Amino acid sequence: SSCTYVKTEQAGLQNQGQIGQLEGHYLLCSGKPDVESASVWRKSVQPGDVLAAHPHVLWFSQERVLSRSKRSVAFNDPRYPQQWHLHNDINKGMDINVTGLWERNITGRGVTVVVVDDGVEHTHQDIQPNYSPEGSYDLNSNDPDPMPHPDAHSDNHHGTRCAGEIAAVPNNSFCAVGVAYGSKVAGIRVLDGPLTDSLEAIAFNKHYQVNDIYSCSWGPDDDGHTVDGPHPLGKAALQHGVIAGRRGFGSIFVVASGNGGQYNDNCNYDGYANSIYTITIGAVDERGRMPFYAEECASMLAVTFSSGGNRLRSIVTSDWSMQQGTGCTEGHTGTSAAAPLAAGMVALMLQVRPCLSWRDVQHIITFTATKCDSSADWRVNGAGLHHSHQHGFGLLNAWRLVNAAKVWESVPFLVSYQSPVIKEDMPILTYSNELIRTWTVTADDLRQSGMQTLEHVAVTVTITHPCRGNVEIVLVCPSGMISVIGARRAVDRDSAGYQDWTFSTVRCWGERAEGQYRLKISDHSKCGAVGVLKQWKLTLYGSSMTFSEVKERRRLVEDAMSGKYLDSNFSLPCPPGLDIPPEIVSPFTSNSLKFLLLLGCFALFWSLYYTLEVTLTNMELRGRLCLGKRRGGHRAKRGHQGKDVEEVLVEKGEDDGEEEEQGSDMELQTVLDSEVNTPLLSADRLAT
Repeated sequence: SSCTYVKTEQAGLQNQGQIGQLEGHYLLCSGKPDVESASVWRKSVQPGDVLAAHPHVLWFSQERVLSRSKRSVAFNDPRYPQQWHLHNDINKGMDINVTGLWERNITGRGVTVVVVDDGVEHTHQDIQPNYSPEGSYDLNSNDPDPMPHPDAHSDNHHGTRCAGEIAAVPNNSFCAVGVAYGSKVAGIRVLDGPLTDSLEAIAFNKHYQVNDIYSCSWGPDDDGHTVDGPHPLGKAALQHGVIAGRRGFGSIFVVASGNGGQYNDNCNYDGYANSIYTITIGAVDERGRMPFYAEECASMLAVTFSSGGNRLRSIVTSDWSMQQGTGCTEGHTGTSAAAPLAAGMVALMLQVRPCLSWRDVQHIITFTATKCDSSADWRVNGAGLHHSHQHGFGLLNAWRLVNAAKVWESVPFLVSYQSPVIKEDMPILTYSNELIRTWTVTADDLRQSGMQTLEHVAVTVTITHPCRGNVEIVLVCPSGMISVIGARRAVDRDSAGYQDWTFSTVRCWGERAEGQYRLKISDHSKCGAVGVLKQWKLTLYGSSMTFSEVKERRRLVEDAMSGKYLDSNFSLPCPPGLDIPPEIVSPFTSNSLKFLLLLGCFALFWSLYYTLEVTLTNMELRGRLCLGKRRGGHRAKRGHQGKDVEEVLVEKGEDDGEEEEQGSDMELQTVLDSEVNTPLLSADRLAT
């Protein structure tokens, strides 16, 4: 009102209008008085006094600046500031970009990651609150406890370090924080002893309705000349896991690409990294560059952070407390440290979209990974995706992964096409010449499966060569995208060649499947002998998703990167999982079997002892019976003096067997009674 206006002017205040939507509440600010009211200003009392005296002012308050802080993530774990891979204050952008997800309470809640390794120290204070005994097992000792065993020859701390990277709990004033610190972590101890094909198979499917993600930071020897991978049972278990694991959505297997870079090793010779059922993860250092130990291959899906050279930082994580361990380390290194980070990021994805299939996760990685290291051999494929042999589709970014997962609809079913085995027996030409073989896939070939676009492309070869490391194998997809699927390895002088070895590539992901595929093989050898391509076959894996649908999905993913779907109630419905029968679990552990064995041995010993005792007792009884018969004869002889009587007694025993038998029974009873009532007589005494 005008009255109020006059009073505020007299108080030296200016009315700035109503405060928001609060009727009857006004903001009054002090302002410099004009010339006309200068005298009034000089004579006025304090503004508060003027307002207090006004009959229509019920309440007023002097504004002051309030102390408020953003709800950013801050932990009291002492080594958290050194976890540069989670928040890099020195090299901006060189971290996994996860803190924005934590602020939205996306921490991997409801997801279980199992570390398949040398054990997990689950009593560790950074691990124990998030430990899942239901998903754990010790295959080396065949019992439910995956606790690592101290070894005089090596530290079995590897699995504990990986588990800490994934799910170390925050705000316990100890060590560090895991990337998915709200998730559960389990352990399968299998690497602390002889490893067989059957043990691997059991590990890959162990508790696969409890465990969602399998983190495997191991593989064949990284020596530059090994060609190895899962054997028949392990391969079958990987395939079974993606079909039946996680209630039919598929177990997610994250594997490390390997640390053989110093030997010029290549992860296409690692059957785990080369499998279509796994997510192959390589490493970059804190500058986003390829470390000296990292391997490259055409099957690399993506990379994340790990250690670098001597002057670059390694990964801070939990450590075991046995032997010389302190429970915390700043020295976790290699692709062994990269794979658990990737597994933790997948756990964040599954929190917002639990029904992502194993192939959904692969698709999202290909669409969201970002380029790093400009010196790498980046190429853009026919679907517009960039890929390099060193870094796969690029650097994993947790923010991008989770935002894409939030809006992701499941991809169509996996379909495949396989050519017949193509017999060749063709000599491999010496470089710069090359042996070129082609196979054309037509629309008619793909019509039955309905395949439209590619995911994985695999080539299985049988090659004889005296120095196989000098052979280079290249696959060219119909788009012209080149994949070095069989790289040269200088130290591989093996004369075994390749016996039905399958090389795979992801570099043609999202491209059209139809067209001509070219296999180019060259020999860089100086061995003198000529290698021979005996046979080969081509296998395509993809889906019915059309080329235009692939592009539309990429557009939808990029549209979600602002976080608008995370900040809203947006949610896609999840299909129900399959009703998978529970896994077959043996009721016997090694300890129970040992107990049963000891019990059986004791029972056997007792039965032998009892049998022996009964046998000896019967023998003694028979001896006494015979002795009793002799006593009866002498007594009869003494009662009937004369030789003729004794002979008659003998003849009677021969003629009347039944009477003799009755007499024997009577004598036996007499002997038994006599044993109770009278002492036995010695033979000498009987003779007198």
